Amino acid sequence: MTTKPEPEVVDRASWWTTGQISAALGVSPVLLRAWDSRYGLGPARRGPAGHRLYGPLELQRLRRMTSLVNQGVRAGEAARLVLSEELTPVRSLRRADDIDEAAAKVDLVALPALLDDLLADLGTLAAWTDVLAPVLRRQGRRWQDGDAAFEAEWALTGAIAVALDRHSPRPSLRPAGAPVVLACSATERHMLPLQVLSTVLREAGIPVIFLGEMVPAVVVLRTALRLHPALVMIWSMTSFTADAALLAELARRDIPVRAVGPGWRTAGDRIGAVDNSLEGALRTVRAHVDSV
Repeated sequence: MTTKPEPEVVDRASWWTTGQISAALGVSPVLLRAWDSRYGLGPARRGPAGHRLYGPLELQRLRRMTSLVNQGVRAGEAARLVLSEELTPVRSLRRADDIDEAAAKVDLVALPALLDDLLADLGTLAAWTDVLAPVLRRQGRRWQDGDAAFEAEWALTGAIAVALDRHSPRPSLRPAGAPVVLACSATERHMLPLQVLSTVLREAGIPVIFLGEMVPAVVVLRTALRLHPALVMIWSMTSFTADAALLAELARRDIPVRAVGPGWRTAGDRIGAVDNSLEGALRTVRAHVDSV
């Protein structure tokens, strides 16, 4: 397979090594290399040190390939199916429509099945970016238009959270390296975007401690002092839940910390840089993990 030209600097925010892909999918590096040489399901590029680097599309393909092989499909046929089933805007929209409809009906039988299939096929990053986040934005627009279908939003957000928990790789009993600690502010109830980030990081083999919603500041501080994390990320959805004092206290104790989410926008320069997107948060995590 002909690799793409290597840039002078590789942005490693959304790129994974063979070892990380192997750990995430439960597939040996030898088999990954075989799928590359036989079917073209290989890395998109090589890094400055010659490491094979897989991007989101390659991870999506290999996740689907692994799923099909585990179902008993021959490898050659599975590869043909994977390469012919590339995610398109039309297919993405169709899946979004199906999930949106099931949420509107509060169909708690169909929703888990649709979400499990979506996450198994695409992985968390593509599933969230291409399908789930757009559906949630649709629901938000309906709410703004006066169609307050709270039951649909409740059904969908709850089902996504449970599906992410089923899909997320189990944390290692002895993780290699300092963990990334993720926590919502003490009054922040909207934890779903942070849970998505936690799952994406675990898929990439990065140790994560996900503390969840409404985490008291003292719990975040004591956890950080005990674990010596590579980074602490504090999520806030609205300005009412942003706790600048917690960020300042963590920084005062020389604990690497980053504000994440739209709730920090009004805090100004007092809190430093803010990540307002999943991609931005991934870049920040990679930079801190690689520097530890």
